[in-house]
Amino acid sequence: MSSKSELKKLSEESLTRQPEEVFDIICKLGEGSYGSVYKALHKESGQVLAIKQVPVDTDLQEIIKEISIMQQCDSHYVVKYYGSYFKNTDLWIVMEYCGAGSVSDIMLTTQKDFE
Repeated sequence: MSSKSELKKLSEESLTRQPEEVFDIICKLGEGSYGSVYKALHKESGQVLAIKQVPVDTDLQEIIKEISIMQQCDSHYVVKYYGSYFKNTDLWIVMEYCGAGSVSDIMLTTQKDFE
């Protein structure tokens, strides 16, 4: 891969390695409903991604449902899913980085009430 290519999904080879070998964690973005979200760099492509780290003692059925929906959607309006890792007691979900933040962040910034 060239340094300017866009990642479509993680390769089988990448998924068999330790996540620290594949990504550099840049910073913590915040806490989500199920875990912490980090901004990360995919070393091979140079692409910035988001990684949600979810403790495996969380409701995995909900997490599996979230992953399944992301995998099935090919839309500019849904965050892209690239792959997952189990690391110690966490599930790492690798997905598209959205620089504008969460929907609630955008609502606060624009001061709109979408109800």
